[in-house]
Amino acid sequence: MGYRDYPKLNKTSIWADNNALMMLIIINVLIFILLHFIRTVYGLSGIPLELFTKNTYPWFTLPANMSLLLTRPWTVVTTMFTQLNTWLLLSSLFWLWTFGYILQDLTGNRKIIPLYLYGGLAAVVVFLLGFNLIPQLGAQKDMAVMMGAAPSVMAIAVAATTVSPNYRIFPMIGGGIPLWAITAAYVIIDFAAIGRVPGMFLPHLASGLTGFLYARSLMKGN
Repeated sequence: MGYRDYPKLNKTSIWADNNALMMLIIINVLIFILLHFIRTVYGLSGIPLELFTKNTYPWFTLPANMSLLLTRPWTVVTTMFTQLNTWLLLSSLFWLWTFGYILQDLTGNRKIIPLYLYGGLAAVVVFLLGFNLIPQLGAQKDMAVMMGAAPSVMAIAVAATTVSPNYRIFPMIGGGIPLWAITAAYVIIDFAAIGRVPGMFLPHLASGLTGFLYARSLMKGN
């Protein structure tokens, strides 16, 4: 896929049983399938689909309302893998594959899952703080939810770029496209997409910062 300016490690086969990147992709896809299966059951049973959105989907997504969160604390983790929109899922998995492949190539197979979780948790914390401490957002906290892999992917993208900004993709095209340029395009696309969603800029920023700090720690040997 590309070449690196960082020490080469033994690469993990993409189909290996212990491939962390494939595990993350599979979990995202399985939860997507599960949610759509449940939604289909609602439809075939003649139950209004609005009840799926109201009664089932919220058990997977992170609510900004702390009282609700206390009744479903597992959503702190499930929200990182939950997506109903097909195109948003494919977009997240495309970028996860792109940056996750590079990160595994550079740092090995054991870093990507912790970073995925750290990036997601950083977004969760900032999301909750924002909607519960900032008055302008607090008025919307009863309706605000967070879901999807995008914050975790942001952490992975920034980490990979921090480790090796000049890693080249498609080297046959004019010597290759540097990773920093791909990441810059991704960040612009991501922030443009979330710009219409109140309160989501800071969580994604927190995830990116987490990826940066994680990569700096790795580069120091920690």
